[in-house]
Amino acid sequence: MPDYVAVPHIAYNWMIAVYFFLGGLGAGAFLLSVTANYWNQQFKPIAKAASIVAPVAIAIGLFFLWIDLGKPFRAWRLMLSFNPNSALSWGVWFLNIFFAFSVIYAGLLAIGKGAQAKLAAYIGVPFAILVATYTGILLSQAPGIIMWHSAIIPVLFLNGGLISGTAATMLVSAGRQSKDLLSKLGKVVGWLVVAELGLVVIELIVLLNGEVEGVAAAKALLAGEFGFLFLGVEIFLGAVIPLLILFRREVSSAALSIASILILIGILTMRYVIVVGGQVIN
Repeated sequence: MPDYVAVPHIAYNWMIAVYFFLGGLGAGAFLLSVTANYWNQQFKPIAKAASIVAPVAIAIGLFFLWIDLGKPFRAWRLMLSFNPNSALSWGVWFLNIFFAFSVIYAGLLAIGKGAQAKLAAYIGVPFAILVATYTGILLSQAPGIIMWHSAIIPVLFLNGGLISGTAATMLVSAGRQSKDLLSKLGKVVGWLVVAELGLVVIELIVLLNGEVEGVAAAKALLAGEFGFLFLGVEIFLGAVIPLLILFRREVSSAALSIASILILIGILTMRYVIVVGGQVIN
């Protein structure tokens, strides 16, 4: 009799991981822009750049979702229908509403309409938070995937969105804003990365002290097939090295750009490891 090898079913592929990454990035950039514009004005010079990053990231993310649906010329119907029992349907509408307000906000900022922009910003903030977290909630509803059944995942995704949105804004602002301003923003990103590492450690502890499947998943991340992506790319390349750069007393503009790129690679890898790795490891 022939031997059969069980192949894991990948319901959410790399394009969905990229869609999740870009959605979080857009939400994080929007929240950064609003914070810089109205709540912490030492960062106000980067508010416009962050406001532009947000809708651009969301638009590219929607493109990946559109292509992944398989029949792109029918996919627009998903954007117009609503199923109250579907987390995916809720998420698409959160994304649609957020995208609309992010475009309005960026446009008003660009033409100097500050008062009107503030209204769009404040309406957009809760939708930005929902966009950044709903993907984690969506994953937690999937049965049988041990890595997804954690209350930490939505928080990790929100924090990852803040990190990636800020890192992307730093990258596009390099050479346009003062090094001192970007260095201060880099310190903020650094502490968010520290928080991310803390969340990852907590999740690993939970897995290692859980059921057999959880222990196996943790071992796959630490020494198994996803060890290189998790430890090598996500943790070392995407977190440890950027922290060593960002927390230096003097940081050049080039170093800040390198740290931003590495952080973006790390957060994208985190999404991939959780979304795709969670299905493969399971």
